[in-house]
Amino acid sequence: MATNKVEIGFDLSGQPDAEFAKLDDAFYGILDAAQTILGGAIYQDVTPDVLVYSISRGKSRQLDKYQSGKANIQLDNNLRSYDPLYSASPYAGQILPKREIRITSNSIVQYQGVIDDWDLQYQPEGNSIAIIKASDEMSQMANQSLSAVTNTAQFTGERIAAILGNAGMQWPNNRTDLETGLQSLQADVISEGTNALSYLNTIADSEPGDFYINRQGIATFKDRYESAPATPLLFADDGTGIPYQNLAVVYGSELLYNEVSVSRLNGGTETAVNLKSQEDFGISSFSLSGLPLDNDTSADNLATYLVSGYAQPEYRFEAIDINITDLSNAVQTQILNLEVTDFIRLLFTPNNVPPAIDRFAKVIRISQTVTPLSHTVTLGLASTEYNFFTLSDVIFGRLTSGNALSY
Repeated sequence: MATNKVEIGFDLSGQPDAEFAKLDDAFYGILDAAQTILGGAIYQDVTPDVLVYSISRGKSRQLDKYQSGKANIQLDNNLRSYDPLYSASPYAGQILPKREIRITSNSIVQYQGVIDDWDLQYQPEGNSIAIIKASDEMSQMANQSLSAVTNTAQFTGERIAAILGNAGMQWPNNRTDLETGLQSLQADVISEGTNALSYLNTIADSEPGDFYINRQGIATFKDRYESAPATPLLFADDGTGIPYQNLAVVYGSELLYNEVSVSRLNGGTETAVNLKSQEDFGISSFSLSGLPLDNDTSADNLATYLVSGYAQPEYRFEAIDINITDLSNAVQTQILNLEVTDFIRLLFTPNNVPPAIDRFAKVIRISQTVTPLSHTVTLGLASTEYNFFTLSDVIFGRLTSGNALSY
């Protein structure tokens, strides 16, 4: 079993036993010492009270937007420690929404967010449960409005950095991990009150790239050129890799689009069509609008790329479940270090009837369910077919894999 920890940021500076600076104290009164904290919230370990918890981060399908990461934690509240009306609680006055919460496994941060709700359940036999519902900062972005500004011509990652620094957001500079981006954007005008997350997602669509909040609460942007590790983590059902318990496979038209339109802000609309796909499967349309692309050629390139990648039904591994409870600490750590946008390799022999299906996949969702007896990690997956060609890359450097050369 992994070593799990749940911590909540409580401000206990007003309590007599709080570990804050104390005048003339031999330990807490030393100036400039690590333990000499003047005030504010400090993470408090509430793991002994945790009954079960779950985490979910990412998105369901390749063309979806990344969603706010969610966490749900159930705490034993029989002693009323998490009752906001109980003045004798060690956290009296601190059972409030918007407290920060952090979850780690084997000392690796798995989730960083803020508490939205405290739900209290009281049962007739006397058992009491406090349920924490938390979300990461993407939920806050969805409720923030940008201040009016005129942007200069920039690359996508540069634009995202500028938006995060907008007066309506004021995102901390030390909580970003942004690639510069490869797509040029026009100088556009943002109206007062424009929704922050909606605009950021429009910029990510313009690349096209990935914008999300990572497991450490850092705003992250990846451009359209992706790279894989030299040896992607291997999950296998034949003993050659990390074992998994359940595998979901999808083969259908959920991501089948043979007519794609891209509309450019202050410009035209470019449409790409795959006639053979329309003849075989009927017309299925997808559109992106209001993208601040630099010119109509960029819009045409994006439409052509999307219709080339999504004009055929897709056979893809959708998700796998891994019970990490009895795996070695080293293997647990490999799995717990995975992040959305990472790549894995998956080996699957249906019903043990060879030959095996050997595919690479992109992680687009990570969910975890932890009980006292088990720890299951679920990886939601996307196909790596028709990503952009990357020279010498183990996944994207193969001309036979259907990777797009560039645009």
